[in-house]
Amino acid sequence: MKVIKKMTAVLAITGLLFVSCDKAKEKNEDFKVMKIELADGNTVNYKMSTDGSLSFDDWDGFNTANNELREIENLDLETSTSRIENLSGSIASLRGTIPSWLKNEEVMEDIDDIEEEYKKLLAEKNEPAKNVKQNLEELIEKFDDLREELQETIDKYKS
Repeated sequence: MKVIKKMTAVLAITGLLFVSCDKAKEKNEDFKVMKIELADGNTVNYKMSTDGSLSFDDWDGFNTANNELREIENLDLETSTSRIENLSGSIASLRGTIPSWLKNEEVMEDIDDIEEEYKKLLAEKNEPAKNVKQNLEELIEKFDDLREELQETIDKYKS
């Protein structure tokens, strides 16, 4: 009887390991590493997921803010409002940490818009839920604009 219990436990653990490995493999396959050669001869890497999400090796501020906003989008309003203040550091670091190869007028304007919407969201975070939700949606929309502009900037390098 003890042998059967031990074998069952070993089989269960082995099954979990296989499932975990498959999930990790799926996550790794979600991103494709891309390279761009800049005019100065330097090569930069970025990642694009199958859903079009960007991640940059040289811009952690964007990566963090992007991930935090994606997570907040999937939460209910009550949970997401408790995480709004946590965005402060990543939103603030967008401007100061942007790599020079991505810095152009349109991208910087989008960052201005994000900072403005975030300040508004913080200022009104204790307003009725309807207002907070609308402000959060506007911040997410501004961040979507930044994502789109970054993609356009990358496309210019490719052509």
